[in-house]
Amino acid sequence: MKHKMLNQIISTRNRQRGATLIEALVSILLLSLGLLGMASLQLNALSYQKSSWASHKVSEVTVDITERMRANPIATKEGKYNYEQNYTLASTATLTGNGCRNSTSTTACTPEQIAQDDMRTWLTKAQQLLPGGAATISGESTTGFVITTMYFDKEFKDPITSTPTASTTCVSASTGIAWRNCCPATVAAPAGVRCSRSPLFVYAPD
Repeated sequence: MKHKMLNQIISTRNRQRGATLIEALVSILLLSLGLLGMASLQLNALSYQKSSWASHKVSEVTVDITERMRANPIATKEGKYNYEQNYTLASTATLTGNGCRNSTSTTACTPEQIAQDDMRTWLTKAQQLLPGGAATISGESTTGFVITTMYFDKEFKDPITSTPTASTTCVSASTGIAWRNCCPATVAAPAGVRCSRSPLFVYAPD
Protein backbone atom coordinates (compact mmCIF):
# COMPACT_ATOMS: atom_id res chain seq x y z
CA MET A 1 0.00 0.00 0.00
CA LYS A 2 2.81 2.37 0.93
CA HIS A 3 4.63 1.50 -2.30
CA LYS A 4 1.50 2.25 -4.30
CA MET A 5 1.04 5.65 -2.65
CA LEU A 6 4.72 6.44 -3.16
CA ASN A 7 4.46 5.59 -6.84
CA GLN A 8 1.42 7.83 -7.21
CA ILE A 9 3.25 10.72 -5.54
CA ILE A 10 6.29 10.24 -7.81
CA SER A 11 4.07 10.02 -10.88
CA THR A 12 2.23 13.21 -9.88
CA ARG A 13 5.53 15.08 -9.38
CA ASN A 14 6.81 13.90 -12.77
CA ARG A 15 3.64 15.15 -14.45
CA GLN A 16 3.99 18.48 -12.70
CA ARG A 17 7.61 18.76 -13.78
CA GLY A 18 6.60 17.88 -17.34
CA ALA A 19 3.85 20.50 -17.29
CA THR A 20 6.28 23.08 -15.92
CA LEU A 21 8.78 22.28 -18.68
CA ILE A 22 6.09 22.65 -21.35
CA GLU A 23 4.98 25.98 -19.86
CA ALA A 24 8.59 27.17 -19.89
CA LEU A 25 9.00 26.16 -23.55
CA VAL A 26 5.74 27.88 -24.49
CA SER A 27 6.88 31.03 -22.65
CA ILE A 28 10.20 30.99 -24.51
CA LEU A 29 8.37 30.53 -27.83
CA LEU A 30 6.02 33.43 -27.13
CA LEU A 31 8.93 35.63 -26.04
CA SER A 32 10.83 34.75 -29.22
CA LEU A 33 7.82 35.60 -31.38
CA GLY A 34 7.45 38.90 -29.53
CA LEU A 35 11.11 39.78 -30.08
CA LEU A 36 10.85 38.91 -33.78
CA GLY A 37 7.79 41.14 -34.06
CA MET A 38 9.61 44.00 -32.38
CA ALA A 39 12.61 43.53 -34.70
CA SER A 40 10.29 43.59 -37.72
CA LEU A 41 8.65 46.80 -36.50
CA GLN A 42 12.07 48.36 -35.96
CA LEU A 43 13.18 47.46 -39.49
CA ASN A 44 9.97 48.87 -40.94
CA ALA A 45 10.41 52.05 -38.92
CA LEU A 46 13.95 52.48 -40.28
CA SER A 47 12.70 51.87 -43.81
CA TYR A 48 9.95 54.49 -43.43
CA GLN A 49 12.46 56.91 -41.92
CA LYS A 50 14.80 56.50 -44.90
CA SER A 51 11.89 56.96 -47.31
CA SER A 52 10.81 60.12 -45.49
CA TRP A 53 14.37 61.46 -45.55
CA ALA A 54 14.67 60.85 -49.30
CA SER A 55 11.29 62.49 -49.99
CA HIS A 56 12.38 65.55 -48.00
CA LYS A 57 15.63 65.89 -49.95
CA VAL A 58 13.86 65.41 -53.29
CA SER A 59 11.39 68.13 -52.31
CA GLU A 60 14.26 70.44 -51.36
CA VAL A 61 15.93 69.96 -54.74
CA THR A 62 12.65 70.48 -56.61
CA VAL A 63 11.67 73.63 -54.72
CA ASP A 64 15.15 75.09 -55.27
CA ILE A 65 14.98 74.99 -59.07
CA THR A 66 11.29 75.93 -59.09
CA GLU A 67 12.04 79.21 -57.35
CA ARG A 68 15.01 79.90 -59.62
CA MET A 69 12.97 79.34 -62.79
CA ARG A 70 10.12 81.52 -61.58
CA ALA A 71 12.59 84.28 -60.70
CA ASN A 72 14.01 84.19 -64.23
CA PRO A 73 10.96 83.81 -66.54
CA ILE A 74 12.69 85.10 -69.68
CA ALA A 75 15.37 82.41 -69.63
CA THR A 76 12.75 79.85 -68.60
CA LYS A 77 10.62 80.67 -71.64
CA GLU A 78 13.66 80.38 -73.89
CA GLY A 79 14.37 76.88 -72.55
CA LYS A 80 17.64 77.82 -70.85
CA TYR A 81 16.75 75.69 -67.83
CA ASN A 82 16.06 72.58 -69.86
CA TYR A 83 18.52 69.82 -69.08
CA GLU A 84 17.83 66.44 -70.66
CA GLN A 85 20.60 63.91 -70.03
CA ASN A 86 20.66 60.27 -69.07
CA TYR A 87 21.19 59.31 -65.45
CA THR A 88 24.87 58.43 -65.84
CA LEU A 89 25.77 61.84 -67.24
CA ALA A 90 23.46 63.84 -64.97
CA SER A 91 24.84 62.18 -61.83
CA THR A 92 28.46 63.06 -62.65
CA ALA A 93 28.30 66.25 -64.75
CA THR A 94 29.78 69.56 -63.63
CA LEU A 95 28.11 72.44 -65.43
CA THR A 96 29.79 75.72 -66.28
CA GLY A 97 28.89 78.81 -64.25
CA ASN A 98 29.44 82.56 -64.63
CA GLY A 99 29.58 83.69 -61.01
CA CYS A 100 26.44 85.81 -61.39
CA ARG A 101 25.23 84.94 -57.93
CA ASN A 102 28.48 85.91 -56.21
CA SER A 103 28.05 88.81 -53.81
CA THR A 104 31.33 90.32 -55.05
CA SER A 105 30.38 90.22 -58.71
CA THR A 106 30.03 93.65 -60.32
CA THR A 107 29.24 92.42 -63.83
CA ALA A 108 25.62 92.48 -64.99
CA CYS A 109 24.57 89.06 -66.21
CA THR A 110 22.02 88.21 -68.87
CA PRO A 111 19.03 85.98 -68.05
CA GLU A 112 20.78 83.14 -69.89
CA GLN A 113 23.96 83.53 -67.82
CA ILE A 114 21.91 83.56 -64.61
CA ALA A 115 20.18 80.38 -65.76
CA GLN A 116 23.56 78.73 -66.34
CA ASP A 117 24.60 79.59 -62.79
CA ASP A 118 21.29 78.35 -61.42
CA MET A 119 21.61 75.05 -63.26
CA ARG A 120 25.16 74.53 -62.05
CA THR A 121 24.16 75.17 -58.42
CA TRP A 122 21.01 73.08 -58.67
CA LEU A 123 22.57 70.02 -60.28
CA THR A 124 25.44 70.08 -57.80
CA LYS A 125 22.91 70.26 -54.98
CA ALA A 126 21.05 67.21 -56.29
CA GLN A 127 24.30 65.27 -56.58
CA GLN A 128 25.39 66.18 -53.05
CA LEU A 129 22.11 65.84 -51.15
CA LEU A 130 21.03 62.50 -52.57
CA PRO A 131 22.98 59.22 -52.92
CA GLY A 132 23.79 58.92 -56.61
CA GLY A 133 21.73 62.07 -57.08
CA ALA A 134 20.87 63.47 -60.49
CA ALA A 135 18.14 65.59 -62.06
CA THR A 136 16.73 66.66 -65.40
CA ILE A 137 14.25 69.25 -66.70
CA SER A 138 12.14 68.88 -69.81
CA GLY A 139 9.17 70.66 -71.38
CA GLU A 140 8.32 74.22 -72.32
CA SER A 141 6.51 77.21 -70.88
CA THR A 142 3.34 76.74 -72.93
CA THR A 143 2.66 73.14 -71.86
CA GLY A 144 4.61 73.06 -68.61
CA PHE A 145 7.90 71.61 -67.43
CA VAL A 146 8.69 68.32 -65.73
CA ILE A 147 11.43 68.15 -63.10
CA THR A 148 12.76 64.63 -62.63
CA THR A 149 14.93 63.97 -59.58
CA MET A 150 16.78 60.65 -59.35
CA TYR A 151 18.70 58.87 -56.61
CA PHE A 152 20.05 55.43 -55.79
CA ASP A 153 18.15 53.53 -53.11
CA LYS A 154 20.05 50.53 -51.74
CA GLU A 155 16.81 49.20 -50.22
CA PHE A 156 15.11 49.19 -53.63
CA LYS A 157 15.70 45.51 -54.38
CA ASP A 158 13.96 42.19 -54.83
CA PRO A 159 13.11 40.77 -51.36
CA ILE A 160 13.96 37.23 -52.45
CA THR A 161 17.04 37.59 -54.65
CA SER A 162 18.28 40.90 -53.13
CA THR A 163 19.07 42.16 -56.63
CA PRO A 164 18.39 45.86 -57.38
CA THR A 165 14.92 46.56 -58.76
CA ALA A 166 14.38 48.61 -61.90
CA SER A 167 11.97 51.53 -61.74
CA THR A 168 8.90 51.56 -63.97
CA THR A 169 9.47 53.34 -67.27
CA CYS A 170 7.04 56.17 -68.00
CA VAL A 171 4.45 55.70 -70.73
CA SER A 172 1.94 58.13 -72.19
CA ALA A 173 -0.85 56.55 -70.14
CA SER A 174 0.96 57.08 -66.81
CA THR A 175 -1.07 59.18 -64.37
CA GLY A 176 -1.18 60.06 -60.67
CA ILE A 177 1.31 58.28 -58.43
CA ALA A 178 2.51 56.11 -61.32
CA TRP A 179 3.37 59.26 -63.29
CA ARG A 180 5.23 60.82 -60.36
CA ASN A 181 7.33 57.72 -59.62
CA CYS A 182 8.15 56.45 -63.10
CA CYS A 183 11.46 57.09 -64.87
CA PRO A 184 11.47 58.62 -68.37
CA ALA A 185 12.96 56.29 -70.95
CA THR A 186 15.43 59.03 -71.93
CA VAL A 187 17.21 58.96 -68.56
CA ALA A 188 18.01 55.24 -68.88
CA ALA A 189 17.90 54.81 -65.10
CA PRO A 190 19.81 51.70 -63.97
CA ALA A 191 18.33 49.20 -61.51
CA GLY A 192 18.22 50.52 -57.96
CA VAL A 193 17.56 54.12 -59.03
CA ARG A 194 14.28 55.78 -58.08
CA CYS A 195 12.70 58.71 -59.90
CA SER A 196 10.46 61.45 -58.58
CA ARG A 197 8.74 63.73 -61.10
CA SER A 198 7.08 67.08 -60.46
CA PRO A 199 5.16 69.30 -62.90
CA LEU A 200 5.97 73.00 -63.06
CA PHE A 201 4.19 75.87 -64.80
CA VAL A 202 5.96 79.21 -65.04
CA TYR A 203 4.35 82.39 -66.33
CA ALA A 204 6.64 83.80 -68.99
CA PRO A 205 5.99 87.30 -70.36
CA ASP A 206 5.88 87.79 -74.13
